[in-house]
Amino acid sequence: MVTVNMWIWGAGAAAKQLVKKEVGAFKKKFPDLEVEITSIPWRDAWGSIMKAAKEKRGPDILQVGSTWNGTLAHLGVLKDITQEVYDANLTGDIFVPAAWSSCHFPGSPRISSLPWFVDIRAIYYREDIFGQFGLSADSLVNWTSFEKACKKIKELIQEEKLVGILGVSGQQDATLLHNIAPWIWGAGGDFLTPDGKKAAFNSEEALNGITFYMRLINNGYIPVSALMVNTEEIVRGFFVRGEYAMAIPGPLSESSVLDPVHPDYTPEIAENCMPSLFPAGIGGRFVFCGGSNLAVTSFSPYPQNAWAWEFVKYLTSSYESQTRCPRTLNMLPSLMEAFDAISMEEKASWKGLKDLWKYGRAFPNVAAWGEIEPLLIECFGKIFARVQKGNYDYNLVKEDLDNAAEKVNKLLAE
Repeated sequence: MVTVNMWIWGAGAAAKQLVKKEVGAFKKKFPDLEVEITSIPWRDAWGSIMKAAKEKRGPDILQVGSTWNGTLAHLGVLKDITQEVYDANLTGDIFVPAAWSSCHFPGSPRISSLPWFVDIRAIYYREDIFGQFGLSADSLVNWTSFEKACKKIKELIQEEKLVGILGVSGQQDATLLHNIAPWIWGAGGDFLTPDGKKAAFNSEEALNGITFYMRLINNGYIPVSALMVNTEEIVRGFFVRGEYAMAIPGPLSESSVLDPVHPDYTPEIAENCMPSLFPAGIGGRFVFCGGSNLAVTSFSPYPQNAWAWEFVKYLTSSYESQTRCPRTLNMLPSLMEAFDAISMEEKASWKGLKDLWKYGRAFPNVAAWGEIEPLLIECFGKIFARVQKGNYDYNLVKEDLDNAAEKVNKLLAE
């Protein structure tokens, strides 16, 4: 009997029980394996990993936030599994492309993890409210039509019925960058230059995307009150209380508050909620694609590391596990075959998610991203705080971004 230790993050007892069920299914083929699962809050995740890395002692399997993969691979925390992946014929085209892009060592074809589940940000809209004003999904096709739709709803709807047109969390949420990224990309901008060596979020293109997003706040389409709460509160405000005509909640809603068995399910609202892509800007149409990968740690000894790989392979590439596990975790599958199965769902709102992966884009996979991301969250948090006070100024934003870019360039140069 071999025991493998696995660390997962954030979702508490429910996620732990879910993975235990997957262990049970896996053991039907490999009865000599035991998996000890430790669930750690997200707020303690980075510190726990760094401690394990320093001591060269910890889990055999590690859940890795997709934006952390480059940093942890660079630091030597993750085992190089390139040969194992090729031996198992797990080519990149079987996974959601944006998720697969996060699985490599920075600047290298070598593989350090496999995608477990994806978090793809969509805009949800109220079909009944849109229909009332002659609007449809086509109204969200590009920035111009999107802004016209926001303006029309704001002018015609009775104020007491909505808190705001678009519900999206602001600087109080760790997903701040996830929500602003599609607007930066849509304007033709990016966070780093293509070679990953310089900051690009202070470029003219990126600033155009940020300015459009901030205009949604200045024009009263995104209410200031929404910027003060987290994504969970936006989810409840949109799907349960009906406070917004549109919202950016992430995919978790499909298997939670939009599920009729959920205690907060509100049929008159839920049955009218439909997902859509972000509108296209001059640079194209994109959605943020994040999520989590699974990796074998570099300090996992033999034979644990061999068994750890087998379980990672099962969770990430087994159709059966991928159709069960991610959705129960309120996420979407990373395996394309399982993602495509969404199109077979009876619910129209589930079917609306099936094409999201085609527009998915991830943050840059560079060694310093683990330090860059919190720096950017702090920078954009300051910008949002200023906007909340009705004090948006293009020149001040440019100054903030230039200062942050200087710090980022120093990190990239190290």
